[in-house]
Amino acid sequence: MFHNFGPLYAFTLKSRIRSKAFVISTALTILFIFGFTNIDRILSVFEDSEQASAIIVSENTELVDTMQSLGYEDVATGDLTEDEARAGINDGEYGVVAFVDGYDARVISERPEQEFTAILQTSLQQLRNAELIETSNIDPTVIASLNEPIQLDESYLGRGGENSDELSSVSALVYAMLMLLYISIITYGQMIATEVTTEKSSRVMELIISTTHPITHMVAKISAIGTLAIFQIAIFLGFGYVSASGSELATTVIENAGNTRAVIYLLIFFLLGYLLYASLFAVLGSLVSRVEEAQQMTMPVVMLLVVAFFVAIFGLNNPDATIVTILSFVPFFAPMLMFLRVMLVDVAVWEVALSIGLLVGTISVTLWIGSKFYRGGVLFYGTNAIKQWRQILQNRQ
Repeated sequence: MFHNFGPLYAFTLKSRIRSKAFVISTALTILFIFGFTNIDRILSVFEDSEQASAIIVSENTELVDTMQSLGYEDVATGDLTEDEARAGINDGEYGVVAFVDGYDARVISERPEQEFTAILQTSLQQLRNAELIETSNIDPTVIASLNEPIQLDESYLGRGGENSDELSSVSALVYAMLMLLYISIITYGQMIATEVTTEKSSRVMELIISTTHPITHMVAKISAIGTLAIFQIAIFLGFGYVSASGSELATTVIENAGNTRAVIYLLIFFLLGYLLYASLFAVLGSLVSRVEEAQQMTMPVVMLLVVAFFVAIFGLNNPDATIVTILSFVPFFAPMLMFLRVMLVDVAVWEVALSIGLLVGTISVTLWIGSKFYRGGVLFYGTNAIKQWRQILQNRQ
């Protein structure tokens, strides 16, 4: 039955790897990963870190010293009128001028100076509070005690993390992995449907079927595109890991999330989810003769995957929800939801085994039933998919 499997597998894999679409999509995705993992450093390049030259017009001599102690160094006192301040700002002599009357201030600048206004407001508040404490004869240590925050030490028993920082890191990594699962299955699944439909529309399928069993052809396509998917995802994960090593934020997420366990579970559920959905995409792609119709035919499968993704997003905040637990055993939802649960909560071994067993069983049944339709679908041509379904069913009888 699997005669010519090797040549079909190798031909599909080589043609896809050498295609411009593969090279361009890989390069663009790597560029996106680099930008995402280094977003903090990229944004810092565009930030205006230079402090604007500031003038304070006030009788309070302590204000400038307070602002300098809080980190705003380019500030000095001055005796200016409002017209002189406006002229100096227009000429670039000053960046910002503040007129302070008591503890009220009016700031003039060419554009918003958020750092200056924040430090000015904090400085005025500190000086006002110090004066109130002094005039009210209140012990400063009492005020300090009242303002001291209460410290809470939280410990979580779930698998997601022992504290809020670890839980946030794991949730961030799980979200990224869910996105990878969702996008990958849709991308490579539709690639299979397009590949089958293209060969069918170009009549190449007739030559292949004359020397190769249809089931062999389907399995070869699924295996070749699956190998391509693993290869491309490995590139993305490897580059992402190296790129994230230079980012403090991304490094913290990876270290707290236990990336090795995440990658192992990702591979398991990606492979099972891919095989399940790929067989559906291959069969549906064989039932139409044009690429445009293949996208319409596969829409129900895509919508099923979209529903699974949105339930998984809901499960990020509530992984113990009953709906998430139940659907994690449904094969079409399990690749995302069981992966979510094993990463965020404690899941019994038998639950994971049952979910994987149901997935494997469903994949076997789907491939067996799908092969029956695939055998007939690749041999029928026409623009009416419904008529092709009828012809296939009649042929099976």
